[in-house]
Amino acid sequence: MARLAYIFKRIATGMRLRPWGSLFTLIACWFAVCQLLFVLFAVLIANRATLIPGTNSTLMAYVKGPQQQSTIQAVQEKIALIDGISHVEFIPRAQGLIRMKQWLGPDNPWIEGLDADILPDAFEIRIKSSYASEIETLAGRLGEINYIEDVRYNKGLIGYIAGAFHAIVLAGSFIALVVIVCLGMVLFLSVRVGIMTRQQEIEVLNILGAEKAYLYAPYIIEALLYGIIGSSLALITIQASIGYTVGRIPVLSGIVSPLNLHQILATFALACLFCVSGAVLAIKRNIDA
Repeated sequence: MARLAYIFKRIATGMRLRPWGSLFTLIACWFAVCQLLFVLFAVLIANRATLIPGTNSTLMAYVKGPQQQSTIQAVQEKIALIDGISHVEFIPRAQGLIRMKQWLGPDNPWIEGLDADILPDAFEIRIKSSYASEIETLAGRLGEINYIEDVRYNKGLIGYIAGAFHAIVLAGSFIALVVIVCLGMVLFLSVRVGIMTRQQEIEVLNILGAEKAYLYAPYIIEALLYGIIGSSLALITIQASIGYTVGRIPVLSGIVSPLNLHQILATFALACLFCVSGAVLAIKRNIDA
């Protein structure tokens, strides 16, 4: 217990010797974790966009006039046989009106007094993510099926986000890799400077027979604290920013959701891992020197 208290005392002393360096290291850690969280949210939003009806993962095929149940069943089977189709669901006009009320709000003047009989029956068709770039071809093939009057899909902002899902994941992975490597380098330099600042003290303690683990434990714990505190501040910042943005743009509430516990813990673990890794490399460099 006394040893642990002395380690934290050495950490506090080191921070007092280089207050600006400690502050800038913490800010760098906060900024890096913010970037990681932005990347994570970008990937989650793109994935959520692919699940929203009307984006590049979903087409709506409208049936020509009222049809018998047997005809509907036959058309549904033909649609399901097309390569790239993962799911087909028949949406009767009454259910379609209910969905419109859910999406637009029951008090929306656009649907006030709207009669379900004027709406067409439809098929909601979900395509495989690997076929997202071929949505126009699939729409053309669907339009050739008897009793299908029109095929539509949304190419708006959400649709483009859904279609770019794989590109977003690839770019996000690259950015995350760059960020975590830079985070490790920042901690490496910070700990390296801290060791150089107290080089004489370390050499004296080493001559007196102090264990290497005791000499360098404060720097590893300090790096761990940077990871924990920086991640906590970044999480608060990003969650507050997302909450403010969704509050100002309510339409985003359908595709932006808070991080779950596993994602939060993974962010903390990743940040702490690279902070500690940078500290360990700096310590090893000092021991080998």
